[in-house]
Amino acid sequence: MPSYRAILPIGDLHPGHSPEEVMDTAVAAVSAIATVEHTDIQILSNVPQIVVRFSLDDDGDAHMVADAMDDAVSRIATTGAGRLLLRRGGRWVPR
Repeated sequence: MPSYRAILPIGDLHPGHSPEEVMDTAVAAVSAIATVEHTDIQILSNVPQIVVRFSLDDDGDAHMVADAMDDAVSRIATTGAGRLLLRRGGRWVPR
C-alpha cells in the first residue's frame, strides 16, 4: 500500500480558531478518505508546515486526499501551496 506525505504551510489563524484545530482538522479530513499513519509539524524558512503521512489503496486518489486536507485547513487558517510526496524506494519523491 503506497505511503504519502501531504505538506501544507500554515499562516495566520482565522478569528475564533485555536492552533490545535489546524492539525485536528487536517487529520479529520485525511482520515475520512485514507489511513493516517503519522503527523508532524515542521518549520521551513520560518514558516510552520503541517505534515500528514497517510496510506491509500488507490494511487489515483492521493491528490484528492491532499486537496481535501488543504480545503479543510483553509477554513481554519491561511495556507500556502501544498505539496504531495510519495514514498518510493526509501525516498520521498514529488507526486
